[in-house]
Amino acid sequence: MPKTPPNKRPPTPSLEGRRSYLSPRFTLPALAITTVAAVVLAVLVALGVNGDRPQALTVTTCQAGTPGCQLRTPTHVHANFALVIRGKPFDFDQAAFLSVENNDRSAVAHLHTPRFDVVHVHRTGTFWDEFFKSIGFELTDPTLPGVSAQTTCLKMPDGQKLCNSATEAFKFYANGVKVDGIAVVSISDLDRVLISYGDETDAIVSQQQLTLTGDDACIPSERCKSRIPKGGEPEPCTLSNDTCVKSGG
Repeated sequence: MPKTPPNKRPPTPSLEGRRSYLSPRFTLPALAITTVAAVVLAVLVALGVNGDRPQALTVTTCQAGTPGCQLRTPTHVHANFALVIRGKPFDFDQAAFLSVENNDRSAVAHLHTPRFDVVHVHRTGTFWDEFFKSIGFELTDPTLPGVSAQTTCLKMPDGQKLCNSATEAFKFYANGVKVDGIAVVSISDLDRVLISYGDETDAIVSQQQLTLTGDDACIPSERCKSRIPKGGEPEPCTLSNDTCVKSGG
């Protein structure tokens, strides 16, 4: 290999050769500058700065739940559910749980006559937890962060608290399949959810209690038209008969 003559520097690498010598300390700041410039340009375009007078950028805020401030898109689906405590189905045919005109429990998810085990959902992304809270229950199960099977509880409207113990426990079923919990599970059309609490085994719950969850949500959803009662006053709050409570949207 020829030696470099004394007092003579090595030839300067070409531009392409220099690129291979650029370290992250040079390339990263350059990329950052380019990115910032692109963002600034996008903002200017959004503001209408194109040689004319810039348009004002306004930001509107509102409180969720108020008219015109829906953070979730409207929908209208129905699902069946049952709550069984120590072998006895809980009765939701009570004024404290039902939404009627001028007494709406929730504009998002609620119960109506004549089907007391069918929840009407009017916003996408509605969780079972949200529905139960609207009628005075509070469910904490493993679908919530920091909650385990051992700490699963259901607070009743009267303040009584049912929790998993060595002798009694919750069993959750969604569409016939046992699951860890349902609190932050979205309610979908024609879902069938069972919440069972007691000392029953999984086998007993599966054999004796799953049938307590109805299947008539398809009637207000109009997915089983042959089962829709003929004649008489139309059922309220169905897919096509929009007679839900005023704030029910």
